[in-house]
Amino acid sequence: MYRSVRHDYVYYPSSWFDSATGRNYESGYYDELGNHYDHVVIKKNNQYETRASCDYCGTEIKLNWTEGALPSCPNCGALLKEITDNAIIEEEIKDIPQYASGSSYSGRRRSPIGIIIIIVMFMTMGPIILAGLFSSFRNSISDNYGISTSESGEEVDSIYVEEIGRECEWNSEYESYYDKDSDCYFCYLEDTNEWQYWYEDISSDYGDYGWMEYDYVDGNWYIEVGEDNWEILPDKYDTSNLWHFNEHGTGKYNGQTSLYVEAIDRTCEFDEQEGSYYDPETKCDFWYNDLVEPPVWQYWFDGVSSDFGDYGWMEYNEDEDCWYIEESDRNWIKLPDKYDTSELWHIE
Repeated sequence: MYRSVRHDYVYYPSSWFDSATGRNYESGYYDELGNHYDHVVIKKNNQYETRASCDYCGTEIKLNWTEGALPSCPNCGALLKEITDNAIIEEEIKDIPQYASGSSYSGRRRSPIGIIIIIVMFMTMGPIILAGLFSSFRNSISDNYGISTSESGEEVDSIYVEEIGRECEWNSEYESYYDKDSDCYFCYLEDTNEWQYWYEDISSDYGDYGWMEYDYVDGNWYIEVGEDNWEILPDKYDTSNLWHFNEHGTGKYNGQTSLYVEAIDRTCEFDEQEGSYYDPETKCDFWYNDLVEPPVWQYWFDGVSSDFGDYGWMEYNEDEDCWYIEESDRNWIKLPDKYDTSELWHIE
């Protein structure tokens, strides 16, 4: 729920039917008068926030970006220009109080899957909206974390993991899914959009810590060794039997390890460790993002991208005939005019 100067908005991540009133609710936003909106963006000073489903990969996401930037999907990286162009912009009044409780392993990072959210409703909101709001939270959890619901309405707490080819059950004691064969607990953190893993034979060596994450950029496992202190998993541990979700695709165009690029009239090789193709003459890493539809090419031009620290991936917008660059986490902006783009190339 959002409070703004003009309206109160409730967001439904998916459509649903209210059997009490016989009314069908579409996905999107409803104000206190029952009016429906596809997109609403709440402005908080120079920050913008909205909830939406990515048009490319379908992921249910909460977006935050700064004024002048272009938001992107944290799951597939797609630029979500349609939201910024077609949304209703509202000024925030104040946040709705939310009370969260939940625990994972003692002293470790909490899993958001187990968080209980209690919404304090305002007197202007009717009981129908209240019922719908809690229904939307149930649907959101189901959509985001793979918790399915049977035809009878009974929740079935399990998730199918394609990487290991089997179903994993939800463990309510540790608020994580569990795979018995690999002795691995795992859960999805919505605030960081990352899966975390607890491999018993490894993680238990770290006492109250030990949660692990896989970095798709450098291809390494990281483990939490202290409060908010993460290090590369030591070489003494065998990682050959560790699995992780393949969230970032392969980066290859039709599986090709060698790719002829017409724009520069030469063949570029795919670097498995970097997860991208590389052209040494223009010092450009580039990869094929096939998690969006249609897929997009993303580029890292040394001398431009490197100015943006840990960010700097670039996309070429055919419609606008210009470059966009990732300025900070999920914030994309038009490439500043100070950069010379005459030597930059892109794949059509």
